[in-house]
Amino acid sequence: MPPKIVIRTPNHLGDCIMALPMIGEARESFPGSSVALLTPEYLVDLFSANPAVDAILPIPREHVHGLLAVMKIKDILAPFNFEVGFILPPSFGAAASMKLAGVKERIGYIADGRRLLLSKALPLPSPLNSEHRSVLYFNLLRRACGTDLEYVKPKLFLSDHDLARGGEVLSGFGIKEGENYIAVAFRAVAESRRWGTERYIELIKAFISKHPHKVILVGGNEDTPEGDRIVSMTSPHEVINLAGKTTIRESAAVLAGANLFVGNDSGPAHLAAAVGIPLVVLSGADDPQATSPIAATKKLVRMSHLDCIGCEKNVCPLTDNTRMGCMTGITVEKVLGEIESIL
Repeated sequence: MPPKIVIRTPNHLGDCIMALPMIGEARESFPGSSVALLTPEYLVDLFSANPAVDAILPIPREHVHGLLAVMKIKDILAPFNFEVGFILPPSFGAAASMKLAGVKERIGYIADGRRLLLSKALPLPSPLNSEHRSVLYFNLLRRACGTDLEYVKPKLFLSDHDLARGGEVLSGFGIKEGENYIAVAFRAVAESRRWGTERYIELIKAFISKHPHKVILVGGNEDTPEGDRIVSMTSPHEVINLAGKTTIRESAAVLAGANLFVGNDSGPAHLAAAVGIPLVVLSGADDPQATSPIAATKKLVRMSHLDCIGCEKNVCPLTDNTRMGCMTGITVEKVLGEIESIL
């Protein structure tokens, strides 16, 4: 009998986009199977209407992390009697909830002391981060089914309804069909990856003074106030703040119509890459080899000469005048030059 498969997705937008190739091939790897996704409720919109997915099991926001979450997720899973579970997050809790729910075959990488919770425990590649995370997720499927599957880079398919909805969002802010605009994600979640609002203000002022393009600001609810400040300091006629005002799929549709994306290695950057537009990515504490968005056209702005580059720390540990050098060393002129090299 074909197995019932559940895939526990990562908890962040960028990681989930990197997991799309693996999710897309899961059913093909187990002919006749059904595939369900176990994912945080704030990411459900990303996977809606995905033809490779039969069901989505949302995890309430308050039960994504922690000891209580293990039991709550177990309760979500238990009624479905899944035979196969792929566990993409490297946490102990993600594996424990599947074990407690009675998922028969639990497949994941060895990490966080969870080896005994996995029925198929696979070692991570050596050295760590030697594979892009998207390939790492895909290889979990390859190694589990023993088939040399063809990897295809992450792609988010948007329906006509999605694209029409994106057009409606833009129209509501005065952007007509066919009008040129770029998208800017001006704030990263991790403090160590923030270029700074003042620099984005300077960049946007310089850009709109030279180019007949609008600028769309994208981000989450927590970014809305800073986006409003950027608009007030630049131009309410050329700059529009959509941060916190769109769903994931609406954001994707808006990005799909942009001439390019500018921002850090972040969820919006991966979303922009997945809908096929060019990117200018400001890279610092992240590791491009492991997590940089996969795009056909991408300019990486990076202070690669720094000894501390790619430290992957969320908060810069330096305390002297070199603190945050990977971000502060990136000039507005350099970023503007990379934008213009694409436009």
